Amino acid sequence: MKRSALAVLSLLPLLAACGSSGGGGPRPAAAASGTPLPAAPAVSAPAAGASAATPSGKAPAGGAARGPRNTVPDGKITPATGSFTKKEKKYLAGRVPEGTDPAAILQAGQDTCDRLAYTAKIDRDAAVGAVIAGDIKGAEAAADGLCPELKPLVAATRGGYPDGTHAAPAPGTYRALTPSKDCSWSLDGAGGSTHTITVRKGTRTFTSTGCYAWARA
Repeated sequence: MKRSALAVLSLLPLLAACGSSGGGGPRPAAAASGTPLPAAPAVSAPAAGASAATPSGKAPAGGAARGPRNTVPDGKITPATGSFTKKEKKYLAGRVPEGTDPAAILQAGQDTCDRLAYTAKIDRDAAVGAVIAGDIKGAEAAADGLCPELKPLVAATRGGYPDGTHAAPAPGTYRALTPSKDCSWSLDGAGGSTHTITVRKGTRTFTSTGCYAWARA
């Protein structure tokens, strides 16, 4: 695996505990205290929508689906103190489960933006791969609502595939984002170890091991 990408990917669990208080960089104090910022699965998972990359390619890797059912009506989404900006209200619309602090939902989205930006600054391919592989969830929703400057990066994740076996892969050319000497793949049983592949129309299965994630070339 490329050394820089490996270093970035190894930091992702730590970055999950870091966030922004309103648009800055990661907050070392939160990580040092050992208390993660609000990013509960019930918050981030619904925002992520479908899995990071589906075999049919019908769902975007970044996850654009809105939140869970039984959400607070948009007009009643208010913080405990202060007020939300217009952009924040737009992001929160349809995403706040009943009984949940909307500020926690907002913080989870901002955390996603921070992790994307921080990872991309070091290694863009690692950031794209992390979204495709599902290590950074809710990327498309976060970029759409909170960090539009990251939309081009999220767009590069669409149609990608993580390691695993995928049925009926979409035709096209793909490249491994963090390839290593252990990266191997097979298309309908015919294998190889190159870091670029071409999936032809009618391919039934695509299996990848040790390549982390594939993006359209």
